[in-house]
Amino acid sequence: MLQLLQKNKEKIPLIGDMLFSTLIFPFTIPLLEKWIKTPEDPGFALWILALYAVMAVMHLFRAFRLGRKSKLIFISQLAYAFIFAACAVIMPIFGYNRTTCTIISLAFWGRLLVDRIISIIRLHKPLNNFGNGIAILMILFFSLSAMTEFSMIIVVSIASFSSLISILAVSFSQIKIGILKEIIRKTYASQIILGMLLTMVAFSYALVFFDESFTSIFDALWYCFAVVTTIGFGDFTPVTAFGRIISVILGIYGIIVVALITSIIVNFYGEMKKTDPE
Repeated sequence: MLQLLQKNKEKIPLIGDMLFSTLIFPFTIPLLEKWIKTPEDPGFALWILALYAVMAVMHLFRAFRLGRKSKLIFISQLAYAFIFAACAVIMPIFGYNRTTCTIISLAFWGRLLVDRIISIIRLHKPLNNFGNGIAILMILFFSLSAMTEFSMIIVVSIASFSSLISILAVSFSQIKIGILKEIIRKTYASQIILGMLLTMVAFSYALVFFDESFTSIFDALWYCFAVVTTIGFGDFTPVTAFGRIISVILGIYGIIVVALITSIIVNFYGEMKKTDPE
């Protein structure tokens, strides 16, 4: 076990970051549901404590994951971890009231604002600066809600959304696009998938005209999607011989595409394993 940890110690901050980013959702969803039904429930303090504690640990892992890129990022992530930990303690001590909600809301918005400023400082690119400038204006606009009764609803919603974006960003950052593009080129995957999409659209129009079970193009497209993906929901069924022939063709095409995608994934991870250092 120790040897395994020693061998993969560089990946521990990454795994921890993704794990605690994922754990944010079990706290944000019940919070939003409770606020809609009983906005004065004092039990929210414990939920907010748990949410901010998870965010603190997430930033701690993120500090060690991103700290190698820049000391500024390392210090800022450690600061975020400390601030969120302090906010988690504030709520149960002082209770769920307007003052504590304002403090922890401003802490959250401040973290987002500093992130965008750091991005501008590190990357001197016009497009990046423009995007971050727009983001800063939006953050300042939403931060005005910290004095309203809906401040925590907005904060929790943004926390959930930003956590999802973070998970996707970390996941895709581990993908070596060059290897994936080469595999797609060799397997002609783009042409096959494009052909599948065009076939689905063409067959959808054909089903609307020649099969009485389909009254709209959207229903036909939904049916073609279900057949191609081999899901088969069963909410639509062709009644004519023409519709059944189309279904057979789409089903065979779907099996080929699923097999193709599977082979791309297997080959991609095989190539990734070859290029990863031992």
